[in-house]
Amino acid sequence: MARDPLAILARLRRLAVMEARRDLADALAAEEAARDGAAAARRALDDEAKAGDRTGNAAAYGAWLPSGLARASAEQAKAAAAARAVERQILALAEARAAERAVAAVAERRAAEAKKRLERRLQAALDEAGASARRFRSEGGRRR
Repeated sequence: MARDPLAILARLRRLAVMEARRDLADALAAEEAARDGAAAARRALDDEAKAGDRTGNAAAYGAWLPSGLARASAEQAKAAAAARAVERQILALAEARAAERAVAAVAERRAAEAKKRLERRLQAALDEAGASARRFRSEGGRRR
């Protein structure tokens, strides 16, 4: 028996949706990690500033500040990139779901058409049986 290409396509679309969901989950986890990294870098800036104030060692803080700012900037850039990746994955999931729904709609339409064809064949068989019975009765119940 030949496989139904539409059923195969529907399965592929379901798999694509599952993959898009996994990719979105991965992107969300990466975004959370990036946000945590950015928050840690900002906290490090604040902590070092407070430590510099307490110890009065402004020279050490001044030497550390450029690298601390660079780290905070880099972490913020990672967080922004991760947020954009999440947006892309959300769009990819939406597209995968739309493709899955389109295949389902085609399958429903084909099923409805097949049901109509079956109903027509059944009705034609009933009509033929009725006509045959009428002919049989009109001939006095005799077969030819």
